[in-house]
Amino acid sequence: MSYNNTIEWLVRFAQPLGNDMKTTGSVDALPQSEITSKQQRISERLLMLGIPESEMTPSVNLAVSALFEKLDDVNRELSRTKESLAEIERLVDVDCLAPIPNRRAFMRRLSWAITMHERYGHPSTILYFDINEFKQINDQYGHAAGDLAIRHISQLLTTTMRESDFLARIGGDEFAVIMYYANEDAAKKRGAKIAEKLQKTPFVFNGKHLYVTAACGHYCVHSGDDAESALASADMSMYVDKRRAKTKVAQV
Repeated sequence: MSYNNTIEWLVRFAQPLGNDMKTTGSVDALPQSEITSKQQRISERLLMLGIPESEMTPSVNLAVSALFEKLDDVNRELSRTKESLAEIERLVDVDCLAPIPNRRAFMRRLSWAITMHERYGHPSTILYFDINEFKQINDQYGHAAGDLAIRHISQLLTTTMRESDFLARIGGDEFAVIMYYANEDAAKKRGAKIAEKLQKTPFVFNGKHLYVTAACGHYCVHSGDDAESALASADMSMYVDKRRAKTKVAQV
């Protein structure tokens, strides 16, 4: 049997079915386009295996064909596994209530932003939002209202931020944004505008218009920061803003 005939024989007659080593039984079992494609792949693989033409006996043909088919099955399964892992990776990065990234995804992006600042001097600033009196919403209207408030806030932040910014929910009633290529002054002004818009934009629950307010902190990343310490600094700035607002209310 010539080398080319061997390849055609492998394609037409040595197609394992499941775990069996059965033949197709007909030269017309496969379309010509598939035959040509398989012939090319088998030819390339035989060259890689380095099997001399003189050793391509029918039993070797069958064994090699079965090996190739098994290898194709393994490659297909590997592709499906990679796709499944990519989907799992995407899901574990998404918040359980709002369709935005979670803390895990945020910390990874923040680490990247710090690295870009250290390598290239690109400024990045964190905005940290904490919803005021969020517990009262849950206590007075129930957790369904609290969940709706979370989704309302995430939607408002999503529509307010720049496309290049990265928004995430990092805790129960806490949200954070990475503003790439933004210094501290620019981020502070943006945070104040967002807090003002949030205060003026209600959400509706059981026919009632409910309003929420938020304290906002900010922190511009520095060389030598790590993600945890940078976020903690933004959190501390937010608490300063929250205390300032409470003091202002108490003095009125």
